[in-house]
Formats: sequence, C-alpha cells, structure tokens
Amino acid sequence: MSWWDDLSPAHRARIDELLGERKLLPAVVHLRDEGGLRPPPGLYEAQDLLLARQRELDRQGLVQPEPPPPTIEQLIEKVEAVGAPVAAVEAYWDGDTQGWYVRLVAIVRRPGLDEVFLTAVDGGGDIRLFNGQAPPWPEGGRATEQGRALAERFGVPFFFASPDTPDDLAPRWWDG
Repeated sequence: MSWWDDLSPAHRARIDELLGERKLLPAVVHLRDEGGLRPPPGLYEAQDLLLARQRELDRQGLVQPEPPPPTIEQLIEKVEAVGAPVAAVEAYWDGDTQGWYVRLVAIVRRPGLDEVFLTAVDGGGDIRLFNGQAPPWPEGGRATEQGRALAERFGVPFFFASPDTPDDLAPRWWDG
C-alpha cells in the first residue's frame, strides 16, 4: 500500500481510528483533505482504498462490531420522542456506494409533513448481486415487518411501494 506509506503516522492513526469506529465517510474526507497526498485520491478511489484498509483492520479485530438493529420498542420510543402527530410509517429504498438499503421513517405533521428517520435496514451490500445471493432482498421483508408493527402501534397506514425490489424512484407515501 504505497499510498498508506505516504501518510504521516498521525494521519494513519486518525484514519484507523475512524475506520475502527465504522466512520468511512469522515475517513475519506480526512484522507482527501488532510492526508497530504498529492494529488489527493478521487472520491471513489479514496473509498476503495479505505474499504480495503477497513477490511484489514477488521481481520485484526480492530473494527467495532455492527450495532444490533433497533428493537420495535426502541423505534416506538424514537417516534414518541418526536412529539408530533404521526401521519404514516413508510419504508423506501435508498442506496450508496456500498449498496442498497431500506430507510424506515415516520411521517409526522409539524406544520407540514416531515420525515423522521428511524433506521436503515441493510442486507449486506451489493456484493450479493455478484455472488448470487440477491435477489431476494431480505431487508425489504424486515423493513415491512418493522414498519407494519409501528404503523399498527400508532394507528396509521404503512406504505412501502417496492418491498421486493430496490427502486429509489418508487412513489412515496405523500405522492398518493
């Protein structure tokens, strides 16, 4: 890793700290803006470099484990903490450079409609597409299960336009 050797020990330590805390985006920003590499790596190149570094750290047991997904009780508490009337619970697909995931949100009324993020339901990244594990998309089923439970608890509709297939252009609850 010649790029790694070109970083100062302080920058390597800071990047390892961020990657160990599963903070990829701040690590990318640090590498590109403060790492001192000339020219700095492009966004995707920096991400790829740091994902490889994070895998190396993970093999050494230096990356924090993924936090457990929130329970329905924790999601209920999160919605109740908003203090605004709930109009609906919605799940919808989103994606980033790591792959597809489902955002579970509460739609609340506070003068207008507003979206309150509750959790992201991830199924393991898009590597599944290449190794034949997707479809199905189990995150759609898990988000549906959680969303329905929350909607029932608050007596509101649950909406998920595309539970079986990633589609970030599917209609949203407020479109209907």
